[in-house]
Amino acid sequence: MTTFSVQPATAETLPDLVALITDREDAARRLNFMRERLAGGQLKLEWTLILRSERGVEGHALINAVPQIPVFPHLRADAPEEAMTALAHAILEGAGPGQQLLLDDNLAPLQPAPFEVAGWVLDSRHVIYETDLRAHSYLLDSQAHSVDADRPDIRELLKRLGQPDLELSEDWTLIALPGADGLTSALGAVGPGGRPDIASINLIGVLPQASGQGLGTRLHAHLLALAAQKFAQHAGGTEAENSAMRRIFDKHGSRLAATQMYFVQ
Repeated sequence: MTTFSVQPATAETLPDLVALITDREDAARRLNFMRERLAGGQLKLEWTLILRSERGVEGHALINAVPQIPVFPHLRADAPEEAMTALAHAILEGAGPGQQLLLDDNLAPLQPAPFEVAGWVLDSRHVIYETDLRAHSYLLDSQAHSVDADRPDIRELLKRLGQPDLELSEDWTLIALPGADGLTSALGAVGPGGRPDIASINLIGVLPQASGQGLGTRLHAHLLALAAQKFAQHAGGTEAENSAMRRIFDKHGSRLAATQMYFVQ
């Protein structure tokens, strides 16, 4: 009978936290980074979890001190359900209030049942796309123009599009696009992502009365064109059920990079 144990890492077993990374250069970089954080006091070993069985490391997870950052479990592709449940339960015990857990198919099998058995609740499914901005040409839309998010009419439009409290970070640009009636009917924003040379896009939305006019596709192309002026790649996502947005990604040469499941406590 296979038994599974979940224990925090120690300074000696820290390499086990990168044991499942197939790219050994990447694993070495991550291990050095963790050692630096450990030496500087930013990494607490009690926040690290290693799942083991008789055959070795089955998985691991890092619980961030900031609850807003989800936990990304890394598991063997053939990890048994009992193993996944053991790690999921340990993460739940160590997680802070409101912390989420995120399954990414690049890191773990997308099997919700073992996590639900442990007490996590499946909240949503998302897909992540990546776009090589150097491999495609995107045209700026002559009708698109930048706007101030604090302008009263734009703030009202943001409210109607479901983002009334939107606050743009530094170096982000808000873009408006008019519909067939000449009135502003779509909003989107573009700015730096969280990694070097990566752009992020927030396609805020199109008013329902302007749907079917191709505004979402046009606006997304314009935002990609702006992004290509400063960045080499774009990374973005949407709900797995959002077929309209997924078609836009496909039209613009984006590649499906990951499928994810979000769990809440």
